[in-house]
Amino acid sequence: MNRLISIDIAKAICIILVVIGHYNPDNAPEWYHTINLFIYTFHMPLFMFASGYVYAATIGNLRGGGEFLYKKFKRLMIPYFSTSIIIISIKLLTQQRMLVENPVTYLSYFKMFYLPEAGFFLWFIWALWLIFLLVAAVRSKAGQVVLFAISLCVTFLPIEWPEIFCINFAIRMLKYFMLGIILNEYPRWTEIGKKSAGNYSRLRIACIVHL
Repeated sequence: MNRLISIDIAKAICIILVVIGHYNPDNAPEWYHTINLFIYTFHMPLFMFASGYVYAATIGNLRGGGEFLYKKFKRLMIPYFSTSIIIISIKLLTQQRMLVENPVTYLSYFKMFYLPEAGFFLWFIWALWLIFLLVAAVRSKAGQVVLFAISLCVTFLPIEWPEIFCINFAIRMLKYFMLGIILNEYPRWTEIGKKSAGNYSRLRIACIVHL
């Protein structure tokens, strides 16, 4: 329970970082722009990692993949479609009178079913939904390890993945999600990592003292 609470706290921090990362006015001081760029280097990978960790910790409470996907569809896609309709409608009403980022057309009501048409920032919902579809089909530990290995390999493939359904972002974020699953399913790896880090720190201290 304590481990899940820690991950939930990490997810909350990630959400705050996402909000901060998307607020970057031109008249902000230089130090704020620097912090904003730094946040962008890790906030979404960390969010995906936390999501994968929570998924692995709670998947045992679900009766089946169908039930899991149904719940995720209600939590992700229903709010996505509702929010997209609202944002597109507001843009259509205001973009003729004021400057609107990423202008839309009436066709956007259709395109939102396969692209984050209301706003680019909604890409992560499509990516997370596609990842959930994939991992729901791979429930065994061996299959998860294989999927994690594949997610690492495809990162280095010189392929332009399609933008439709934000497949390109889903593939980019899959390895972080799978890393969260693996570290939950195999906590011994985490302990080995902690011991290795501790040994490395002690070795550095010994070298410094010797010099």
